[in-house]
Amino acid sequence: MIFNKKRCEATQSKVPHSSFLISHSILFLVCSLLFGSFLFASELKLSDAQARRIAHMIWQNEGSGQRWQLVWWNKGEEFASCGIGHFIWYTKEQRMWFKESFPPMLKFLIAHGAKAPKWLTPQTPCVWNSYERWKQAKEQNSPKMRELTVFLDRTQGLQARYMLRRLNESFPKILRYAERHGQGKIVEKNYRRLLYRKDGSVDPQGAYILIDYINFKGDGVTKSERYQGKGWGLYQVLTRMDLRDPDPHHAFAVAARKVLERLIRIAPPERKLWRFKKGWFKRLESYK
Repeated sequence: MIFNKKRCEATQSKVPHSSFLISHSILFLVCSLLFGSFLFASELKLSDAQARRIAHMIWQNEGSGQRWQLVWWNKGEEFASCGIGHFIWYTKEQRMWFKESFPPMLKFLIAHGAKAPKWLTPQTPCVWNSYERWKQAKEQNSPKMRELTVFLDRTQGLQARYMLRRLNESFPKILRYAERHGQGKIVEKNYRRLLYRKDGSVDPQGAYILIDYINFKGDGVTKSERYQGKGWGLYQVLTRMDLRDPDPHHAFAVAARKVLERLIRIAPPERKLWRFKKGWFKRLESYK
């Protein structure tokens, strides 16, 4: 290879070496930001009909589609579960490490025009202090029980849109976490396998799977949501999907079952998670 010495020297005199490196570093940073913005801007969007369909499917999973289960409390748990996604609602006295999801969901509903009962705000703790108090209110069909049930029943579509927003906001965080742990490529690939068909259109079943699971078991990157250092959220499932399986829906269901089996095995005995095994695995069947 032949170099033009004079031309090279002239170029070096015009562009100092340090400036050259800085310029290229800035260019690399800008390109990275643009690529990241492009990646994270490709948010999932759904039509009203798609949102209603997903809301119906999720509610079938959480409460068998029964209106009376919109305000629920599983015996043995320390919190109420409300809405089509059975969003966690803590009492004033009982706070746990699981992320509370009812207040931000309620805030979203109100911001989008839903009129909540006068006594209910995003800052209101669960109005029943225990399972026993909730059960009594349920049996008596108390005014607050009735009002909350009606409110959650007529806002099902908005609740599905809240869960969609949660997925859109969570995936960039999941991807950054995955990249720090050397799993970025596999997580992004499996996410896109689920979400998009080969022609680039949104796969409604894949959208349902992602929205439902992140609502069901979280994003998987929250350090407090661990047993023996192991998580059980969307991140853990995406990293365990078999790329050799041509059906991403089936691959996700199989991986999710393994993750949940491990969760049941390593959870503290007093949690008695084996009680939910049948229902959890039935839910996964709806993914296939």
